[in-house]
Order: sequence, then C-alpha cells, then structure tokens
Amino acid sequence: MRLLVAATATAILVTACSAVLGEDPATAPVTTATTTVTPEQTSTSTAPSTAPTTEATESIRLLFTGDMLPSDDLQAQAGRYAGGRGFDFMPMLAEVAPIVEAADWAICHQETPVSDDNVGLAGYPRFNAPRELAEDQRAIGFDACSTASNHTVDLGMGGIQATLGTLDRVGIAHTGSARSQTEYAKPMIYGVQGVHVGHVAYTYALNGLPAPAPWAVNLIDPPTVRADAARLKQAGADIVVVSLHFGNELDQVPSSYQGQVVDEIMQAPEVDLIVGHHAHVVQPIERRADGRWVIFGLGNFLAQQSVYDADLTPTHRDGVMVEVTFGPAADGRYAIEQVGYVPTFVDAPSDVIRIAPDFSRARTEAALFARDAPLVDLTPR
Repeated sequence: MRLLVAATATAILVTACSAVLGEDPATAPVTTATTTVTPEQTSTSTAPSTAPTTEATESIRLLFTGDMLPSDDLQAQAGRYAGGRGFDFMPMLAEVAPIVEAADWAICHQETPVSDDNVGLAGYPRFNAPRELAEDQRAIGFDACSTASNHTVDLGMGGIQATLGTLDRVGIAHTGSARSQTEYAKPMIYGVQGVHVGHVAYTYALNGLPAPAPWAVNLIDPPTVRADAARLKQAGADIVVVSLHFGNELDQVPSSYQGQVVDEIMQAPEVDLIVGHHAHVVQPIERRADGRWVIFGLGNFLAQQSVYDADLTPTHRDGVMVEVTFGPAADGRYAIEQVGYVPTFVDAPSDVIRIAPDFSRARTEAALFARDAPLVDLTPR
C-alpha cells in the first residue's frame, strides 16, 4: 500500500511560451501549473518548504495507465451496474485492480472533467464524468492522475475546480491543471517509499477552447518543460516524470511532432521518463541511447469510443499498463532498471477492462516493440 510522505518545495512562478511545433500546436500561450503533496494528503497550502535529500537505497515501481475517457454510453453502463443508484465503475475496473494496487505508486490519466455534484453529466464533445469515477479510481489504488488534456477546459474554470476538488476529496494527487496561480506555482513531488518523484503534465491543445486563466492548464512548450524539470530537481525530486497529451488520434506510429517534442524535452538531463497519452491506441516504447525512456502512448484504459457491429474489437479498445522500476545507480541517483507491461482490452458491450485476449495482445505488442525496447511481460498468469 502506498503512502504520501513529506515532499513540498519553494513556490516558483514560471512564464511559458506558446508551442510552435508541428501538426499538434497549442492554441494559446499559457503558464505552467504544478502543485505539491504533503504527508498523507493532497495540499493546496502556500507555505514553502524544502523536500529532504534522499539517499538512494531501494527500488520503486511506478505504474502508468492510459486514457480515462467516460463517454455517454460508458456512463450509462456504470449507471446500470449501480442499479439506478448513482454510478458504479468497479465492475469495469475489478479485473485489473490487483495490478494497480500492487504498484508502489499508480498514476492515471484523467482526460476529462469530473463532476463534484453529478449535475450536468455529459460525454463527447464536452465531457463531465460522475464523481464516482474518481472514488472508484482511488478504491482500486490510484495515487495520482495527470489532468492536462485537450478536454481539460471542456467546462471552463468550473470544470477544473470540480475535477481537482473531487480528486482532493478522494485522496488522489494531481498535476497538469490548477485552480489558482498559487496552486500552479507549486511543484508536484510524490513521496514513494522514501523516494521523491517529481511529476509535470502538459497538453498539445484545448480543442479550440480558451484557457480560463493563463495558469489553468499546461500547454506543451519544450523550453518550459525543461525549465520545470530543472526546478523539480532543485526542489528535491530524485526522479522527474513528464506526462504529455499529444500525437495523432488512432495512429500507432508516433507523429513527427511527437518525435520533435520528445527530442527537445530530452535535452534536459533532469527528465528521466516521458509518458504519452491522447492517441487512444498503443504506441511504441523507446529506450534512448542514454538509458532514459519514452512511452509514446498508452492507449485507452477506460474508454468506450465507437464500436460498430462489424467490428467489436477495434484497436482503440486496446491499452497497456506500464510498470517502470527505478533503482539506485552507482552515482547515488536513480535510474530505470526495468520497464514491464500488461496489455489490456475494454470489452464490448460490458466495458470491463480485461487482461488483453490474444488478438489484442498481438497488436499491442507489435506496437510496443516497434522500437526494439527491452520490455518485460508482467501479465498475470
């Protein structure tokens, strides 16, 4: 079971630039939002302090999952599972719950707003998920979520406030969006088995909607990402993870924009791992020459996109849970020791996340290994 331990940092205000790269450009300049985690709770306190220095002594396992995208139909299914009394996502999550719970720290990608009162629930194109989704995420063991996506501002500032308030209430830490400039200015550092893990998250765009404030959601800008990563290290992070919502939907091959963004961000030696979302299909994992890793796209974790009678098994029902093991290196820092995977598949019409059947596993592994990364299959047998 994971615990939040002390990890706060001096608040630093950052000014960002707009993205100018490739086919997935950000739509407006924005500042970078971060927040902090304090012992055993999510904090919005403004009191600055410094994370203690960690001596590398043991390995930790971080788990990452794909997009949480609850459509109208998926929400209706959760309502049926609840027997008309609210919403129950647990039947959808139960099969993979032990994998989430077993990690030292589990991080989801909450792509959509989450309601705090279940009023005005909706799916595509402007999402508003039931609050029970966050409750059930926490119940199966998720510790944190990235929240920067093209749907972050679907409901404006009210949606951001409701989402982050609900995550706070259930005990899930978050990074990528913010309710205030004070919250935005605070680094997010998780305490995991005595190791300090810094986490920042960004999105390529906001579906043409304006950001309600310049600090409300992080847009991808590589110089800003590099600066934020350096500040996380200065604030006491032993490991820095960057989450990116980017790429072309339904394309298992990373776009030139993704490649350019990754290369520019990896100019920062402080960045240890990049984790990608948005394509809704599984994309490759890459180990770079310097030993750092890029997970281009984790596919869908819990999502019900279009399924037609002619094809109940499309690639956008594939996903992968990736467990990254960090351990102490000879220089006393942390390095990635192993990257393992568990392919998943969202069943139709039940919307239950299954351990991937053979047909889904085959195409997921083809995508994962496209860049010859030395991955370890962690599928329960």
